[in-house]
Amino acid sequence: MNGLFKKFIEFAIGNGIVLILGFISSPIISRLISPEQLGKASMFTTFTGLIIVVVMMGVDQAYIRYYYDEEEDNRGGLLGKSLFITIFLNLVVTIFLLLFYKKISVFIVDETSFPLVILILIHTIFSILGNFAMIQVRMKQKGKLYSLLNVVNKAGYLIFVGFLFIFFKDNYMTIIIATILANLLKTVWAIISERQDWKKIRLVNKVNTTTKELVTYGTPFIFSMAITWVFQSVDRVSLRIFSSYEEIGLYTGAMTIIALLNNFQGAFTTFWTPIAYEKYKTNPEDTEFFTNINQIVSVGMLLLSVGLIATKDIVIGLLGKEYRGAQFIFPFLVFMPIMYTISETTVLGINFKKKTKYHVYIATFSAIFNIIGNLILVPSYGAKGAAISTGLAYIVFFVTRTYYGKKYYNIKMYMGRFWICTISVYILAAYSSIYEFNNMVLFLSLLSVFLILIMYRDIVKSLYKSIFKKKGTL
Repeated sequence: MNGLFKKFIEFAIGNGIVLILGFISSPIISRLISPEQLGKASMFTTFTGLIIVVVMMGVDQAYIRYYYDEEEDNRGGLLGKSLFITIFLNLVVTIFLLLFYKKISVFIVDETSFPLVILILIHTIFSILGNFAMIQVRMKQKGKLYSLLNVVNKAGYLIFVGFLFIFFKDNYMTIIIATILANLLKTVWAIISERQDWKKIRLVNKVNTTTKELVTYGTPFIFSMAITWVFQSVDRVSLRIFSSYEEIGLYTGAMTIIALLNNFQGAFTTFWTPIAYEKYKTNPEDTEFFTNINQIVSVGMLLLSVGLIATKDIVIGLLGKEYRGAQFIFPFLVFMPIMYTISETTVLGINFKKKTKYHVYIATFSAIFNIIGNLILVPSYGAKGAAISTGLAYIVFFVTRTYYGKKYYNIKMYMGRFWICTISVYILAAYSSIYEFNNMVLFLSLLSVFLILIMYRDIVKSLYKSIFKKKGTL
């Protein structure tokens, strides 16, 4: 367990630095870019996210699945075979974007802009390369390099925003171009760092995994990921249709707080995926290992969520007066990273047993729930309605993922105490979405922490002994 903890720290340290950079940069960027312009930039990233899901066609997930099935010298060829599929699909999407650039740009930023579509194409191709480059680093379990690349991406983004603001001022182009340049920098760095594998991408004939196997395994993911995109983006699309760019901007401002939890989510997921596959391959009967990880992650994410909700007024205050009101939007959004991260430890059975079609069912059910919720709540409550719907949809997402995961790989999860703690956090979130910090928020926060520590007291004691195992260590 200590070895795993060390690996996790290597992956998490970069997210920790990114977290600090986020605390420093968010107040600066929010004062440079208005909610309306930030809303337009958010629509750009939302739209490009859909394109990336389509062109990846789940091949990135297939690459992960078959990575350890290939000999080390053949993994460059597996990378080449995976890239060929995605880049071919990207060429098809490129033709579509160029033909309909007027309608697409109007929907995204409410104006005709051919340069915007060109930026979409540039961002997409480097995102494809970047995704595979980062997967390589993850699968090799190079936590320090992965952390460095995340820091490079974030630091580069902040530097580019400052530089581009000189030319574009308070304009969505400042954020969009800075995002593209930062992604380019990270991608090039990652490729150079693992250049030995990239030099072997032409050796596709030596790969045991066939193109058919990659496509067959990955195809269900394209549907599940596309539906997941709908599930995760319907909030902003609904705000674009029923509300305003300013509301999208406030919603995005609230999401910058959620990004604090997303950093921990990202650190865990990148660390956990290769570890889980490797552990299952070597000892599939050791379910206790997966149970322990599930319990540890549940404690950590629940405690983090309480801390963020309790301090929401302070954090939002850093963003500036233009984002006042975002503190009442974000409490329900906290369930996004909580439920997603914990579900990464409960969904394992689907991936281990190659039952990837269930990802489609899960994403579809969650997306339908979120669409209905947004249609009902957004017209009346705007960004807060979108947050309520999205938070509840992620709970549905967790339940369905856990059900199917446990069905194919039975892991003991102690769901009773998890739901008691989750309900407590939900009550805290509901109250905090109406009121600023007061005595009741303090009481509900302390109650939630108390319940989490009591319900998971065995895990807390185990972690304490693991960290402070040496006698006399404080």
